[in-house]
Amino acid sequence: MNKQSMTYGYPPKRSIKNIKITFTVLLLFILQLTTSNIYAQDKKVSISVKNENLENVIRMVEKQTDYLFFYNSDEINRKQKITIDKRNSTLKDVLEVITAKANLSYTIKGRHIILTQKVEKTAVGGSSSTKPSERTVTGIVKDETDFPVVGANIVIPKTKKGVITDINGAFSLNVTPGDVIEISYLGYMTQEIKVTDQKSLNIVLRENAKALSEVVVVGYGAVKKSDLTGSVASVSNANLIRGGNTNSAGALQGELSGVTIVRSNNKPGGGYDIKIRGINSITASSSPLIVIDGVPGGNLDFVNPDDIEKIDVLKDASATAVYGVRGANGVVLVTTKRGTADKLQITARANWTISHMVNMPEYLEAYDYAKLANEALRVRGNTPLYSDMELNLIKYQLDPDLYPNVNWQKEVLNRNALQQTYYVNAKGGGSLARYYLSLGMSNESSAYKQEKSSKYSTKVGYRTYNYRVNLDLNLTKTTTVYFGSDGFISEKAEPGNADTDGLWATQRNLTPLTIPKVYSTGQLPAYGADNAYSPYVMLNYTGMSNTRHFRGKSTVELKQDFSMITKGLSARAQIAYDTELNLKEKRYVRPEMYYADRRHYTGGLGLFKKLSSEPVKYTHEDEQYYKVHFESMLNYERTFAEHHRLTGLLYYYMSSEQKMNKADIDDKDESLRSMYAIPIRYQGLSGRITYGLRDTYFVDLNFGYTGSANFAKGDRFGFFPAVAVGWVPTGYNWVREKLPWLDFLKIRGSYGTVGNDRLTNTRFPYLTLLKTGDGGGWGSTNGYITEETIGADNLKWEVAKKADVGIEGKLFGERLSFVVDVFYDKRDGIYQERQQIPDYAGLQKMPYGNVGKMVSYGSDGNVSFTQNINKDMSFTLRGNFTYSANEVKNWERALQKYDYQNYSGYVNNAFRGYIALGLFRDEADIAASPKQTFGDYLPGDIKYKDVNGDGVINDDDKVPLSYPNYPRLMYGFGGEFRYKNLTLGVLFKGTGKTDYYFVDDNGYWDKGKNGEGYIPFYDGKIGNVLTIVADQSNRWTPASYSGDPSTENPNAIFPRLSYGKNENNTQFSSFWYQNARYLRLQEVSVNYNLPAGKLLKYLGVRSLDLQFVASDLCIWSPMKLWDAEQADHNGGAYPIPQRFAFQMYVNF
Repeated sequence: MNKQSMTYGYPPKRSIKNIKITFTVLLLFILQLTTSNIYAQDKKVSISVKNENLENVIRMVEKQTDYLFFYNSDEINRKQKITIDKRNSTLKDVLEVITAKANLSYTIKGRHIILTQKVEKTAVGGSSSTKPSERTVTGIVKDETDFPVVGANIVIPKTKKGVITDINGAFSLNVTPGDVIEISYLGYMTQEIKVTDQKSLNIVLRENAKALSEVVVVGYGAVKKSDLTGSVASVSNANLIRGGNTNSAGALQGELSGVTIVRSNNKPGGGYDIKIRGINSITASSSPLIVIDGVPGGNLDFVNPDDIEKIDVLKDASATAVYGVRGANGVVLVTTKRGTADKLQITARANWTISHMVNMPEYLEAYDYAKLANEALRVRGNTPLYSDMELNLIKYQLDPDLYPNVNWQKEVLNRNALQQTYYVNAKGGGSLARYYLSLGMSNESSAYKQEKSSKYSTKVGYRTYNYRVNLDLNLTKTTTVYFGSDGFISEKAEPGNADTDGLWATQRNLTPLTIPKVYSTGQLPAYGADNAYSPYVMLNYTGMSNTRHFRGKSTVELKQDFSMITKGLSARAQIAYDTELNLKEKRYVRPEMYYADRRHYTGGLGLFKKLSSEPVKYTHEDEQYYKVHFESMLNYERTFAEHHRLTGLLYYYMSSEQKMNKADIDDKDESLRSMYAIPIRYQGLSGRITYGLRDTYFVDLNFGYTGSANFAKGDRFGFFPAVAVGWVPTGYNWVREKLPWLDFLKIRGSYGTVGNDRLTNTRFPYLTLLKTGDGGGWGSTNGYITEETIGADNLKWEVAKKADVGIEGKLFGERLSFVVDVFYDKRDGIYQERQQIPDYAGLQKMPYGNVGKMVSYGSDGNVSFTQNINKDMSFTLRGNFTYSANEVKNWERALQKYDYQNYSGYVNNAFRGYIALGLFRDEADIAASPKQTFGDYLPGDIKYKDVNGDGVINDDDKVPLSYPNYPRLMYGFGGEFRYKNLTLGVLFKGTGKTDYYFVDDNGYWDKGKNGEGYIPFYDGKIGNVLTIVADQSNRWTPASYSGDPSTENPNAIFPRLSYGKNENNTQFSSFWYQNARYLRLQEVSVNYNLPAGKLLKYLGVRSLDLQFVASDLCIWSPMKLWDAEQADHNGGAYPIPQRFAFQMYVNF
């Protein structure tokens, strides 16, 4: 163990919510590991030194035994001199001499020796002699999982008299009535108990989340948070599992500053989109690097939250520099749980979650739909679609075959769905080996109704299984080996020709009058020129598809301590193999389908066949991925003359990865497939040097030297340095004396460069690629060769220049803490297709080059306040925010007529369209206005601004309207209230202004183009209509039709109706703007820790944690039609449900 972890670390952390269940298959192996402690203390030790530092004496003991020391460097003087001459003695004899000379006490727990200050006592767990006015009180100290706390300090502050707990957590102490006993232990909150007439005390120590988070993981190392100069945000396991979330990315929502997490899809198995400090590049990916247990390239969706010990997010150039090209968009470091030198501990969790669908769009029923359809036709001079007789047939449902009234939501959707999750882990070990094992599974059903009688229906849902093995072995006193293996298996079941989003989008578009669910004669319906059919048929009669996914990783790591060469030197090497397999099987079948457009004179349906049946067809697609990653590093860490701390890191890595699938290889031109099948390879060298003086001044120098095959020879390697400095004013004595309420203050800043090579999906973009074709020109029949891609032979790295300034503070006894950062990111050399090469150059395709420039900037931060009301009651309030914006400095386009048509000088991906001036009032208004070139238009249609003043509204009048729909501001706030064993929690998350348009031309596929899902009668018979359209105040209707001039409402949100798409009114314009900001009650939780009674203890249970969690309870937003977080899908995405979970943790 390195010096820092010995001095500043804590004894192995036990999770607040652990459960234990026996792994029968591994029991013999586990017992073998745990027996190693039985004989370890009998090892002989020989030490003979004179006036040697205590720190060096401790290291001598560690080298000769399998034990590691833990102590608080603020309490124990490591430099005090020790003289000892013990040869071939037992460990106990040596420890007795050392601790006696240093006036210390010790406790052995597993393979750890815990040193504490000696207090007045006769023995560990014993009591001092009793005076006539004193009496003896006994007690046991445990943690929240009912596990004994060994080595806890039990002190009477008034007299400084005390003891420490023994191996069973027990103590005995002489007290006087009225004395206050203080109970403390590293990593736990200190408690005070006033002695009255108690004879025995049962004390439960609660974990101190602040203390346990004082060590932060950074690039290939760990530092004290107080020494950190980079910008890092962290979240612990306790916060990840608090809300019962089974997805690790989802569990981070609202928890971290600087991190924006948006649900990309809420269907079963849907994922999350993660950005660190917003969107940073015009064309390249803005996704961060995920590093799991030191191996880059992971996926948070595949890691069980219960397996995670901690997540650290590196945000600035100083923190990410050692990752080179991979860290350009920030780094998410995931540390999973490891074994401890303890007896077997088993944790089990069961979670049952009910999802209830809310915030779904509401559509008109058939009669109201028919009336509005007639209006839409008549107000534009067309014949109504439904006669009065037909309206009566619809109203009273006298002929449901020809005039149905189908609510497709109700036909295909259940309001409720169920998810079951089960998980178990085991950890423990001895002085030679420690282990952590876990298994988990989840079964999530969708909310779709399915016919049990249909042999082709599939149980739509998502099932996952995961496992993890972390094993640490001490090969020698200075050599350790880590073996890790984990896997994630998923299985997604969907209909044969649609996924869950496809089903949802279809039910949104299909009107209640188009077709019935099933004809009364038993035939299934189809409709329209393209023979479309209903979501009911899709769900139950088109077969089934099954997508299986496996992701597995195996890791071997070797650590070697080289302190025998020079103090503080160590090395580490790691190799990992990552593999991923996907198999999608589809069994597609199609039944006969019909359409009825009349009744015969006999009353029978006039059916005609639209689609013939097709037998079962089987297809499959498979995809394979592998990655081999090797890394090695040299670490140096040493303190000179007590006040000068120096650390160094030199890191080398190489990796090779390959993906083989249809999209990446098979769909390429045959002549190019071989090239696209070449593995992607990286290698790099990076380093870090840090210096700290008196815990007050800090300097951090980093560099990355990374190579990528995306560049031509000579340009493949890039050098990217970074520097960070920190200053802690509270390190001065005079500051602490003058400002006693200020516990800690740090000001830090960083600047550096980071490279990005993920410029395009094209392999080797510096090469010009040619492909062959059949036929040919000029009478040739021998085929031809043409350009696939024009290479950029001068291609360079995209370079991000990042600056960050931050301030951190702790006030009022560390009850209040805060962190605020301001950041600036400038990207140069962004890879873009050239647009200003003249036609006479004769190029069929434009080449690419490093011509783009963009800046992003913003701020993020967090604040928390904790107050202990008394020993049984406390509360915590916390909040965080992230604000990020950007501006394109250079985006090459062909020369434009007007400046506002350029992309430079505007936000990246700005929404562009027409400025709406409202609705035309009358014919005179139309005559006096510029000519609009989008087909015919009438009073009540949308009127646009002539921006260039040429008297014509066309593409030249499109201007930047607003930011894209990615939120610039995201925030979260919440808190916990604790009373004894009961904890109540609440979490809110929200966004600032989020620009959104009901009608645009770049929406999601399930939204469609130009307003599908919102515009009434978008495509005639298959254009559903929202209920809000029926409210006359929301639509413009000519007085000539309504007989009421007030219906010509200039503020209506819908223009004059049209049956089918109206070109003029479906242009992308400011008329359709909506602010989709929201505030969501993300989570309300109740947790009760139930100590084990006699029955549970008889069963081996130490404690139970019972949790009830309600998620996504309600949302406040100007967007009322559907969930604002899914606004841009226009009601076409699987909805975000309310979730009610009951969760139980059992600790054995």
